[in-house]
Amino acid sequence: MINLADLGNSPYLASDDYAAGTILPAVVIARIDMQEVAAPGKSKKDNKAVAWFIGATKGYVLTKNVGRAIAKKLGVAKNIDKTWIGATIQLMVVADIRRPDGTRGNAFRLHDAKAAESPAQEAAP
Repeated sequence: MINLADLGNSPYLASDDYAAGTILPAVVIARIDMQEVAAPGKSKKDNKAVAWFIGATKGYVLTKNVGRAIAKKLGVAKNIDKTWIGATIQLMVVADIRRPDGTRGNAFRLHDAKAAESPAQEAAP
């Protein structure tokens, strides 16, 4: 049996793989790195920040909209490759968003974000 999802093997989450209105499960950021990612409608790849999550097989290419929303919610906009590790985020899928290539379709938006819990301070002896 072949499913439509089997036709693509992208290592990244795609909003078109979900119905509009879907709220994805909350995930914890394991790492963020820079990768060359093919941009829709462009022949060359762009360097983009990609968030990888604990227990997930696909990463999320951070967009400016979602990145700014996470930064605002967490209160941290610099050194995100270090400061966002351990933070929990939850994405939702919204419909009819204008994409950079001029088409309209689904897109991810931030539903919720929580900063990583800081380790408990041990009492001094």
